[in-house]
Amino acid sequence: MGAPSSEKDMRVFLKRMFNDKAILYAPKLVRAFVSSLISTLRYKSSWKKYELIGGSPLLKSMATYSHDLQAKLNKDYVVRSVYSYSQPFIKEEIKTLYKQGIKDFFIISMYPQASLSTTGSVQADMEQLKSEYPDVHLKLKEEYFDNHYFIDFWVSQIKTKISSTGYKAPFLLFSSHAIPQSFLKRGDPYVEHLKVSAQLIARQLNLPFGVSFQSKIGPIAWTKPYTKEFLIELKANGIDEILVVPLSFINENLETKYDQDYEIVPFAQQEVGIKNICRIEIPMSDEIIVDMFIKFIEDGKY
Repeated sequence: MGAPSSEKDMRVFLKRMFNDKAILYAPKLVRAFVSSLISTLRYKSSWKKYELIGGSPLLKSMATYSHDLQAKLNKDYVVRSVYSYSQPFIKEEIKTLYKQGIKDFFIISMYPQASLSTTGSVQADMEQLKSEYPDVHLKLKEEYFDNHYFIDFWVSQIKTKISSTGYKAPFLLFSSHAIPQSFLKRGDPYVEHLKVSAQLIARQLNLPFGVSFQSKIGPIAWTKPYTKEFLIELKANGIDEILVVPLSFINENLETKYDQDYEIVPFAQQEVGIKNICRIEIPMSDEIIVDMFIKFIEDGKY
């Protein structure tokens, strides 16, 4: 999705997000009204969250991944990081590269599990570009929720964290961004794919696990169980060692640095009484993920 770099960018970010049909499945006029309202009313409070975490680490992480991937590829490749709601925007960057003579594009989604609300937006951009530039070849790697590189990445991160904490057999709580329940009725595979990812990771580690959801917005029904409610249940069942795993991301962002670090983990410690709980931090870049991207590129050669 990208991330804002200033309070002004925050307003643009929110307006673009809630005007996107993939995010707000509503008629165009409704989206225009809602996006203008939300971006006007919420941009200051939303930006304060970014200030609290020292600004989003996402853009720096993406730049690091781009650098590391470019370093492993030959000079025939050009690597760029692009976003849906902050600059450089997907369509604008591809148009710029097209003007420079590049016509073959391999797009790798940074969403491990596809969803109508995330990958769906990228797909819509691709379709629009194809109609405008019929001589451009676009290929999108939509997801990799069960790819062995992705699974190995999380297994490695969890093993390292267990070693540093001294936990014996922690419960793995895979807390991911919620989506509206209505998306499931439209065939969104996100939740089922999250469960597959979690099961594959936990199986390799031989640890108990659960999948929960966070960061819901507004009064509509979202996917459950909600992470905070699940934590209360875990405490009632005598679970006293928990590792929170941000399974739906491969970059640190507001949902990890603020929602998990400032809300979820403190809630578990201070209000639920779970002392041994911490979150798995996502590295700025990782060799396993870079190697996975290279494998995608090699398998997708034209």
